[in-house]
This record gives sequence, structure tokens and C-alpha cells, in this order.
Amino acid sequence: MPASRFHVAKENGAWSFKGKDNVPFFSFGVCCVDTGTSYLEYDPKNPSYSAFRYYPNGKSGWADDVVQHLQSWNFNTIGAWSDAKTLLRVNAPKLRFTPILHLGSSAGAPWRDMWDPKIVQLMSDVARDQINGLGADPRIVGYFSDNEQGWWNGALFEWAWKGSHTRQVLVHQLTERYRSWNALTKDFDPEGATSFRDLKSKGRLFLRSGGNGIQAVHTYVEILAERYYSLCRSIIKKYDPGALYLGDRYISNFYPEVARAAGKYADVVSTNLNADWTDGTFAPFYLPSLHRLSNRPLMITEYYFCARENRTGNKNDSSGFPVVQTQSQRANGFQTSTKSLLGTPYVVGAHWFQYYDEPKNGRPDGENYNMGLVDVNNQPYEELTQAATHLDLSDRSVSTTSSSIGIPAISAAEVADLEKWPRSKAHIAPIQSSDRGDAYVSWGPKAVYLAIYWNEDRFPESFYRRGKIPIADEPVLSIKGLKGDISVRLTAAKPQMVGLAELVSLKTGVRNTVILRIPAAVLGAQGFKVGQRVRLDLELKTRSRAYGIRWSINRITSP
Repeated sequence: MPASRFHVAKENGAWSFKGKDNVPFFSFGVCCVDTGTSYLEYDPKNPSYSAFRYYPNGKSGWADDVVQHLQSWNFNTIGAWSDAKTLLRVNAPKLRFTPILHLGSSAGAPWRDMWDPKIVQLMSDVARDQINGLGADPRIVGYFSDNEQGWWNGALFEWAWKGSHTRQVLVHQLTERYRSWNALTKDFDPEGATSFRDLKSKGRLFLRSGGNGIQAVHTYVEILAERYYSLCRSIIKKYDPGALYLGDRYISNFYPEVARAAGKYADVVSTNLNADWTDGTFAPFYLPSLHRLSNRPLMITEYYFCARENRTGNKNDSSGFPVVQTQSQRANGFQTSTKSLLGTPYVVGAHWFQYYDEPKNGRPDGENYNMGLVDVNNQPYEELTQAATHLDLSDRSVSTTSSSIGIPAISAAEVADLEKWPRSKAHIAPIQSSDRGDAYVSWGPKAVYLAIYWNEDRFPESFYRRGKIPIADEPVLSIKGLKGDISVRLTAAKPQMVGLAELVSLKTGVRNTVILRIPAAVLGAQGFKVGQRVRLDLELKTRSRAYGIRWSINRITSP
């Protein structure tokens, strides 16, 4: 039997948690289970959840009631951002806990120097104080080290020059990779240094446009990530040897080099996850890629759905989270997402964000969403809680829907919005496993339509001198197999297109969508009807040539 109170195991093709009783379970949890706004801070002009308004007998009465509700609604885990110390006092032996420690964010890691003994000691002190306060309770499955860490390549590369240890680690890696300064300067633009020796104590590097320096950055970030995850694992095990290390909860985006490092040290790799569309479905590339790269079971540590119809009065307009019209639609989206995660054999848990709605007019950071199981007046959203209650958490059956072999038709009115596409039929799997995005194809009487949905890095301007991304380093989509090849440089400011295609829409950010219309004439046809074959080869090179994805289309148009 493993030394841990819990472990992860694969049985009948599906991963799950197991306790010392060796009974498998799926961690179905809720985040942010706490008492909300304090009595003194409550603002009637911005109504928020405040347990002190409903429970005159204080925290103990609140905790008893909340635990009773959650268990009656089928939840078996208290997730991150919760008042675990109070909730652990409730006599609920089958309720599990997964607290968050904030080791890195408390010490500034991974941005600050993780080879600095002061930073390491601070991370250790934070873990000691929190874990000792929870008493290694037998219901604690494990700990998240952090939430939505800033694994942003450009920013981490910039911060590397600010730490004495990180500078030495980076310069050593660059010296080993390039051997000569001249070779290095083909990929990097130096400032304040003219040799490797200089760079050990002064100056810094910027990416040179058109070079391949981003690959050296990836190597450095992987070294940095290995340091972070190895520290977190050793610190958690030091203070609670029986606990699992549950990762650091990615921000609905991950970087391949970081995921590989996480898989070496985390027992479970965790990620927060937006539903990409309001029907509750996720981008096909995301979870398979994360599992393949980390080679670990995955845990979804925040997922959510909001409705414009809500009793709190949330406007749901401060960010890009999935929002539908009614509570019934919200419950349907929740059910679709949860069943999809249950049916993903390497997912061992899914935690809903969150227990209660955000304040009517928004949190201090402006986020103002109807994400709760209950409203700010402590009244349950019955459509959602009933949907949770009726889930069969033991049903880990995988959907057997077959992949499409044709190209689906689409109306002109639906083309500009990927949400409206028949995505399951239009999806094209990459030639090799994709870490960053998906392709879709559809057709109409006079054209074929292509859509690419992909991830980019945040803060890429940090790579470049004067903080400006050169046009030549913006992402490029190339299309071959036509009368004339097509190339599109996907910059939000002014997309550049070579060849006979039309830009239908381009949305940029962390998740990006481009939709193109390719007229029938470019494909050597006068028009399209059912039964015509379309052959195309696609390649996307992401910003700074960081990642490449290729697809090959060889399908017949279908109804």
C-alpha cells in the first residue's frame, strides 16, 4: 500500500483516486466554500454572500449546513480557496479536502529567484504554517501548491535577468547551447553585453526577429519549472508525508515545457478550465495534450457556467466566461461539461467554481459572475443543484461518437461565429499531436471555410526590444494544395494575406480564432455540392515561431 493516505490508480481503463479502503472515487468538488463577506465589510449597495446574515450561531452553524447541502447535492470534496480549517471540524468522514497553499505566490516564485535560499525558506514557512494548522487530517487528499501561476515565457525570460541565480542558470544553458557568441546573436539581440562573460553579470537579451531563440527560452522555462515543482513536492512531503501533490492549477492554458516538468513531480496535474463554448464543450486539443505531455492523471480545479437570468443580479460582463440566458441552460451546460470530464478516463476530479455567486456589482477586481450553487441570499439554484444530485459519479463510460469523415455544410449566416459551426463534424485532427490548437473545415455552395482555434503566450512583448512585437514574428497560417498557395499573417492590427482567400473574422488574445473563406475557383471548382473531394494542407506557426501545428484535409463534402 502506498505511504500516502490516498493514491491515484488506473483500473478498467480509467484513472481515479483511491483511499486506504482501495475504493476508487472521482473527486467531485466545489471551490470557495467560505463564509463570504464579513459582517463589518458587508455593503448593502453591492450585495454579496455573507454567512453572518444567515447563521446567527456563527461559523459552526454555517459549516454544518453547508456540508449537509453539498453532500446532499452529490459533492464529495471541498476544493481550493475554502475555509478548510472550519469545515474539517464537521463530522463528515466521507468528505475529502484539497486545500491550496500558495507557496509560489507568497514567495514570488516562479518569477523571483527560486535558487535563492531566502525564497525557498519562505515557501517552506508558508507550507509549514498552513499544513500544521490543518493537522494532516485523514480526509485531506493532497495540496495544490498555487493557483494560475504566471508561466508566461516572455515575462519569465525578462525576470531571469533580475535574479543572481536565475541569470547564472540561464547563461550556462545558453553557453551550452550556442558555444559561440556569434551563434547566439543570430537568435538574440544583446543589450549591455558583448560576450557570455559579460552576460553573467550584466546586460540581457531580446529575441531577434526571424531567429529561433524561442526554443532556447523554452529550455530555460522547463529548467525553471522543474525547480519549482521539485521544491513544491519536497516541501509538501516534508510537512505532510501522507498527502499527494496536486499541481498548481493552470489558467485554462498551459505551456508544453511546463507540463512536462510538472509530470515529473506532481501526483496529479491540475488545471482550471473554461468551457470553450456555451453548450458546455471544450476545445478537443486541450486535455489530451496536457495528459500526453505530463503523463499524469488530470484534475479540473475550476469550471463554471453563468446565466444572465439570476437572482443576485450579476451582469456577467467583466470577462470572457461562458454565459447563457437561463438557469435551465446553465444546468444543461454544467451537465454536459461534467459528464464530458467523467467520461475522460485520465481525469480524476472536477471542482465547480464556486459555492456562491460573486457580488451583484462585482468583486474588488471587477469580476461579476453568476457562478454559484447558491445566490448571495443563500438560496440554491435548484436547476443546477438537482443536475449535480442526479449525476452518476461511477459512470466513467467514454463517448463512442465516431469522428467525422466528411466536410459538413454551413450556412452563410453561421460562418463568422465558430460557436455556431457543427464543430464535432468539422474538426480536423492534427498530423501530429497538437499542444496548442484545433482546425475545422466546412463548406457552402461557393466556398470552403477554414477555422483555426489556438493558444498563444501572454505578454510576448517582453521578448522584444522596446516591447514591440515585429510583424514578421506574428503567427502565420499557410495553406497549400490550391491553384495558388495562401499565407495569412495573423496580427490583430492589420492581418496580411497572400493569395486568394478572404478573412471572415479574427479574434486575438490568449485563445485566438481565425476564420477564412476560400472561393471555389481557388480550389479548381466552379462551385460545391455534396460528394466533392477537398484536399488541403495547413500549417500554423504561432507567435515568435514558438510552436508549429500541421493538418491535412482529404475529405468529401457531406450534407
